Amino acid sequence: MGMTANLDGVRHAYGLCFVRAPWAYFTRLTLDQQWGDGWERVPYEQHVGTPYTDSPEQILTVAFDGPLYPPDLGYDGKERSVNEINRGEVPWLRTQSFVGNSPIHIMAGITLESFVARVELAGGHVFAPLGWGALRLEPSERATPPDTPAPACGTVKA
Repeated sequence: MGMTANLDGVRHAYGLCFVRAPWAYFTRLTLDQQWGDGWERVPYEQHVGTPYTDSPEQILTVAFDGPLYPPDLGYDGKERSVNEINRGEVPWLRTQSFVGNSPIHIMAGITLESFVARVELAGGHVFAPLGWGALRLEPSERATPPDTPAPACGTVKA
């Protein structure tokens, strides 16, 4: 049995800022303003903490599954920091194509709505916390227009 969450009110208010499978963290801040413990350290997999939050609605966390690879699984063999990933040097998540299909890249800064669409396109699912219907958001001042990833991301459009 499944439920469908209504993303109205949050679909463009949050951008992807951190992934530690099976969790994806979204922030209402611009990526250059969002930080966490050790985000400048390499490799991020060993040295970082989850995003800092200064208010209850700053960070939204969802779970996901599916055939998606994080940056540390062989993208180019180079270890990265969260800051490098959030600058768009590599995607947070990607698919591996063995039959000539275009790979799916999920870049830092992608909106929650686009994240859900791309995870589903890859064959996965996104799971929202219970009680999401009670989430009421005040308008946020994001520095980038909705669905615009961090500069130089090269996000693949679905």
